[in-house]
Amino acid sequence: MTGTVVKGIGGFYFVHDGNITVMGKARGNLKRNKELIYVGDVVDFEIDVNDKDDECVINRVIERRNYLTRPPVSNLDVLVVVFSLVKPEVNYPVIDKLIAGCELAGISPVICISKTDLASPEALAEARDLYGRVYPAVCVNGITGEGTDDLRGLIRGRRTALAGPSGVGKSTITNLLRGDSDVQDALAETGDISSRTGRGRHTTRHVEIFPLSDGTMLYDTPGFTSLDMPKIDVREVRDLFPEFREYQTDCRYADCMHINEPDCRVKEALAKGNISKSRYDSYIMITEEVKQWQR
Repeated sequence: MTGTVVKGIGGFYFVHDGNITVMGKARGNLKRNKELIYVGDVVDFEIDVNDKDDECVINRVIERRNYLTRPPVSNLDVLVVVFSLVKPEVNYPVIDKLIAGCELAGISPVICISKTDLASPEALAEARDLYGRVYPAVCVNGITGEGTDDLRGLIRGRRTALAGPSGVGKSTITNLLRGDSDVQDALAETGDISSRTGRGRHTTRHVEIFPLSDGTMLYDTPGFTSLDMPKIDVREVRDLFPEFREYQTDCRYADCMHINEPDCRVKEALAKGNISKSRYDSYIMITEEVKQWQR
């Protein structure tokens, strides 16, 4: 049988086969080989007939499509990148670095602007347009639930996690997506903004997947605020910004970095407002970081 590991605690793993969830352990050969089992892994398992509680034994981990080490999850289809415009104030370079990490890992980003009750309609429209040119983007009000159905439609049937700075409402949105009927009870389980630092308090303690009734596998992850950026070639950074692609093939130089080269179509698009300055500034920042790694 095959199933998905939806939780792992203290050497025990909970495997969901599409209908039920059973608890079990890894077979000895996996332990001897020190093979890690991540939440999200698709595994081959069997019910231990000698165990009166119908526990299972995991025989092997089926090859992963992708994985992250922090948090330790695998086989993600979508990462919902959540940010608010106020409380806490958005830091666009941090958001763009998360998105770039998605592109690098082969995970589809969806942009979610939270706490819509605290920002003006004009500011929300501007932020949504900034990313909506490139990625699916929605606005969600964690108090009323407005926008939740739009987000649910974008992730339906897909393996999905939420990430973003602390305090932006990831746990609240997770509860809304799970269909908690009493929003206030859901809010009572989440963190608030530290009055001293202005940053959120983490509320999720371990990685767990919630299989939803519409086929979505919703990953709940602790403190998921960034993605590891492995050491890559500086020229790969261009490929992490999809809005460059339609222009860069017409640059004078095939290996144009879109920084100092003449006749650069990406910079022309930037000057005309077809590429946002905020996104371009993040590209420069990440490029400089990669150059530092290479030294």
